[in-house]
Amino acid sequence: MEWQVKPISRRCAVSDQPLKPGDRVTCIIYKPEGLPIERADILEEHVPEFSPAGLELGRWTREVKDRAEEEREARQQLLATREEFFLSLFSDDTDPTGDKAVLKQLLALLLERKRILRALGKPENNIQHYLHVRTRDEYSVPTDEFQPEQIAQIQPALETLVG
Repeated sequence: MEWQVKPISRRCAVSDQPLKPGDRVTCIIYKPEGLPIERADILEEHVPEFSPAGLELGRWTREVKDRAEEEREARQQLLATREEFFLSLFSDDTDPTGDKAVLKQLLALLLERKRILRALGKPENNIQHYLHVRTRDEYSVPTDEFQPEQIAQIQPALETLVG
């Protein structure tokens, strides 16, 4: 089962007023019976007027930020996730399908472009050595050519990480 929660709305679910940067809103996630999960974003002063049509799953309060700031934060979070995933690929050498090798190579290229990794010299014996700029750790990444079926195998991970 796949659940997708919508990003913050730009209008209050109770008053239909536009949500502006600096407004305090309560975000409520609820599940109407037989329907997909819903999200309601409500200006703080209107929260007592809201009654979810179903089981309330969670709520939190936040300050509305302007779109540019939210997009910047989302990009930073995605980049951090890519970096963490890349580093986690080295925690265990087991790779019977070769999927890890492909992910290492693709993520290394992406992180090099973002200046999180720096290539150390030229590839030798199908291995490129990288320096993780923040930690100063070195990583050896395979540079083998991969097959289309290998890309198809890791497609879901790629869509999530690169998308």
